[in-house]
Amino acid sequence: MTKNCSYFKRLRGYINHHLTEVERDFPIAFSLLIYKDIEQSERLLRAIYRPQNFYCIHVDSKTDQATYDAMSSIARCFDNVFMTSKRFNVQWGTMTVLEPELLCMGELWKKSAAWKYFINLTGQEFPLRTNYELVRILQAYNGSNDIEGTFKRANRDRWQKAGAPPHNITAFKGSVHVVVNRGFEDFVLHDQRAHDLLNWTRQTQVPDETFFSTLNHNPHLGVPGSYLGVPETDDAIKPFMARFKDWGERECHCKRVRLVCVIGTGDLPDLARSKKLFVNKFHQNFHHYGYDCLEELVANRIRDIYLGDLAFDSRYYGTFGFVKNKI
Repeated sequence: MTKNCSYFKRLRGYINHHLTEVERDFPIAFSLLIYKDIEQSERLLRAIYRPQNFYCIHVDSKTDQATYDAMSSIARCFDNVFMTSKRFNVQWGTMTVLEPELLCMGELWKKSAAWKYFINLTGQEFPLRTNYELVRILQAYNGSNDIEGTFKRANRDRWQKAGAPPHNITAFKGSVHVVVNRGFEDFVLHDQRAHDLLNWTRQTQVPDETFFSTLNHNPHLGVPGSYLGVPETDDAIKPFMARFKDWGERECHCKRVRLVCVIGTGDLPDLARSKKLFVNKFHQNFHHYGYDCLEELVANRIRDIYLGDLAFDSRYYGTFGFVKNKI
C-alpha cells in the first residue's frame, strides 16, 4: 500500500490538515516505541497524526524485519514521521527501556524548534483525547509537566547499590510515561546535572521509573515545569493524567497481565468517562471490538471538531497542583 503514498494516506484516512488554528500554532512531538503488531501501531499513528506535529518511531531490534520494513515504509510517506537512527534490544528493568526515549528526544529536538510539548507512547496505547483536546489541555498546563512521582511508595531497594544520587538529589519513583514541555527536554539533553543523574540511574534497577520522575520532583535543579510542591499530596491535588493505566485500582473487566489490566469492551464506559490523555494497554488479538469502538469514539469527536464544535472545556486541567505549583 505504501508504494503509492497518496493512495495509502487516502485509503487509511490520515488527516492531512491542521483542522484548527489552535492546533496549527501548537505542534506536539511524539515518540512511538513498538515491538510487534504493525496493524495496531499504524492505527495509533493514524489516530494521533497531524501534519504540524512530529513523530519519532523506534522499533525494537529483536522485532522481525517485516515489521521494521513495514513501519519504515509508512514513515517514508510523511515528512514529519521518521525512524530512529539506532535500534535497541529493549529489556524490562534495564536502561534499554529509557534509551530509545532519550534517543527520540534528541532527534526530535534536532528535527524542529517549533513543537511545544513531548509525549511518549508505545504501540499498545491509544488516545482518549483528540489532537485539538490535547492542545487545549497542554495550553491549560501552561508549561507544567505531567509526571508521576512518589517517595514514600518507592521501591527504594532498586537504588541501594548505586549509593546517593549526585547534586543533593532525592530519588523518586514514577512512570516512564510523561507529558513534558520543551524546556524539560532541553534540560534532559543539555544540562550536566541531568547527565550525572542519568549515569547514576544506570546503576539502579528499573531506571525508566526513576529518571524522569526524579528530575521533575527536585525543584532545586530548576528544571522547567517541574513540581514545587510535595509529591505525596492527594491525587486530587497532583493527579497523573498522562495515562489511564490500571494496576489494580479498579475492577478490570477483561484480563490482567503482570497486574496491568489489558483493556477490552467491558472497560469502554470507564474510558469514555475518563479525563486522562491516553490509555495503556491494548492487545491486538484480544477484545478487538474494544479498540474498534474507542477508535470510532475519538474519530467522531474529530468529526465534530471539523464541523465547528470547539466547545471542549479545558479549565479542569488548569486546577491541578502541578500546574499551580511549578517552576
